[in-house]
Amino acid sequence: MTVRTWFARLNAWRAPRAADAPISLNRQLFELAWPSLVENLLQTMLGFVDLVFVGQLGADAIAGVGLGNQLMTLLQVLFMGLAVGNTALVARAIGAGDPVDAERVAKQSLLLSGIISIAVAVVGFLYSDAIIRVMGATENVTEIGGAFLRVVSVFSIVMGVMLIGGGTLRGAGDTRSPMMITALINVINIVLDYLLIFGNFGFPNLGAVGSAVATTIARGVGAVLILFVLFKRGAVLKLPLRGRWNLTRDTFDRVLNIGGPAAAEQIVFQLGFLTFSAIAIFLGTDDLAAQQVAFNISNLSILPAFAFGVAATTLVGQSLGARDPERAQASAWQALKSGMVWMVLMGVGFFVCRGWLVGLYTNDPGVQKLGEMCLIFIALAQPLQAVAVITASALRGAGDTRAILVFTFIGIWVVRVALGYLIGIVLGLGLFGLWLGWIADFITRATLIFLRFRDGQWKLVQV
Repeated sequence: MTVRTWFARLNAWRAPRAADAPISLNRQLFELAWPSLVENLLQTMLGFVDLVFVGQLGADAIAGVGLGNQLMTLLQVLFMGLAVGNTALVARAIGAGDPVDAERVAKQSLLLSGIISIAVAVVGFLYSDAIIRVMGATENVTEIGGAFLRVVSVFSIVMGVMLIGGGTLRGAGDTRSPMMITALINVINIVLDYLLIFGNFGFPNLGAVGSAVATTIARGVGAVLILFVLFKRGAVLKLPLRGRWNLTRDTFDRVLNIGGPAAAEQIVFQLGFLTFSAIAIFLGTDDLAAQQVAFNISNLSILPAFAFGVAATTLVGQSLGARDPERAQASAWQALKSGMVWMVLMGVGFFVCRGWLVGLYTNDPGVQKLGEMCLIFIALAQPLQAVAVITASALRGAGDTRAILVFTFIGIWVVRVALGYLIGIVLGLGLFGLWLGWIADFITRATLIFLRFRDGQWKLVQV
């Protein structure tokens, strides 16, 4: 397939319907959601493939790359917060029929991502080894993890462009282009992992660091393609190369007004998640292993909620931009109902197949039993996760990100971490008590976010 043919197919696949097209709301949601579902799955595959290849190099390589990826995830939230603000504002502008404002927001968000990437690159270049060492890694793991983190942080601009550019396309209603580009970079990443980690076919043998180089090159290709779609092949939103690149205080404030709380929310969540995971260390190796297996499996379970959440963000933002709050509310409700069906089905599957799923990771009877218990919690929590994720995404599409930050802090730190520690460690109920705190977090967040959505104040948020 030639490059020209590939782009022709991309252009045909990605052309989304306009928000006012005469089709059902449910179909519109599905057309936005399914590419996001596939894209999220493919994004998960990037890290999975890296670890599969790196795993052949030994435990130190796995630990080094694992630590590097965890730290890069924390740095990535800066881009993610900016992407939330960018997506919400682009969706509003498209809904309002104001492509000039959408262009201004998109271009200045790309510039801001470049500024952030410079800061990340400087920190990563100078302090990668020190950061890994502070986490308690051995010298060998520090060497591997530091080199990995240095590569991905120095070239973090490609990650920023993909997140901001992809968010711009989603805000405009195009979820298919990011999906197809992510599929392509997965293929590139697999090929380069094979060539660069092991030095096959005369390529340099870079070991574990080869996975960082492979992922960075693949993301670089993805960033170029995202920019090509934005500036040359736009279906709903095509950005001109000239004009509106200068940073303005008004646009800067608008993006950060939404994106700042969103970034803080992700930091609160990621730190809370790491803390909760670390608490299991007090319980022993079997408990820690079972929890890690459960979390790994649960990454797949939440993908439908994320997909319908992306659809809700786009349609809520576009509807409010078109001054149609009733359609915004109807879009959110339909996204929640559709996502709930998928999540409940996932829950049933997890409950029925819990023994087989855990058995894919371990044959240790103790880990197996504890892992199955965790999967029961995950199965029961699927409807709660649907409410927490999809409804929160709808609120983000409206620009109501401060409330989500507060609810996330309460759910993660006050309930999941503090209550889980109290029941599991202090009261001695072990992993079962810890996971009572985990499901209580989702009960709390789902309730608070749902009540926030139902009161309707989000329809009045000015962006």
